[in-house]
Amino acid sequence: MKLEIRILKPLRNRKVFITGFQGIGLVGFLSVKHLISALSCERVGFIQIPQEPPYSAYVFNHNKLNTPCEIYHDEKTGITLFLAHWGFLEKYMYVLMRTIAQWVCLNKYEIAILFGGLDSEVRGNDPHNLRVVVTSAFKKCNYPLCEAKEMEMNYLVIGPLALLLNEFERLNFPAIAILPYANKWRADPAAAITGLEYFSKCFNIPVDLEKLKEFAIMYEKEVERLRKAIEEEKRREFTPYYI
Repeated sequence: MKLEIRILKPLRNRKVFITGFQGIGLVGFLSVKHLISALSCERVGFIQIPQEPPYSAYVFNHNKLNTPCEIYHDEKTGITLFLAHWGFLEKYMYVLMRTIAQWVCLNKYEIAILFGGLDSEVRGNDPHNLRVVVTSAFKKCNYPLCEAKEMEMNYLVIGPLALLLNEFERLNFPAIAILPYANKWRADPAAAITGLEYFSKCFNIPVDLEKLKEFAIMYEKEVERLRKAIEEEKRREFTPYYI
């Protein structure tokens, strides 16, 4: 199966390609979605991929119907982002990631930056808030790591992020995966903030994080409220009754 990337207008300034997916803590998805909003990116293209069942919805832009896989661009910074609003079937994952990696290389982007989450349960005593995974070409280009540590040996990156890293390594293309420690059981906007702060510092791209920080505070309050409600319900269930 061959996938088509349809670009609606010329992208004259192409420097950085960014993406992330709905993996651990939804870090990749939250990071990409926030960057699109913070940088005021324009939707410039689509990737047509089979969906089972087929669907569409207003999920991001209130005045535009969103399709499952879209491409956004900021001409000022030269940043292009790929956003998958929903997951995609695993049987299409390989060809989709291969198509994206080849398109990035053919369009002569300078670097690919991938956002994802790293299971916080494996953190142990690690004083760092994130780890990175980089391709061989990234190391040769002398891009900064900003004191971040690479992923330790024998740890695995899985899913679409792993496929993209493998393709960029095979294509000898500079790519980095930014992986903040995140809660694997629920969305973790605080982890997304950690990854975006690192991205902004290392690549000197200002990103306003206030809205994401406000969302993180509101989200954590709601999680705590639900936790207390569940605990209260459990206490009621186990309260002994006497006659």
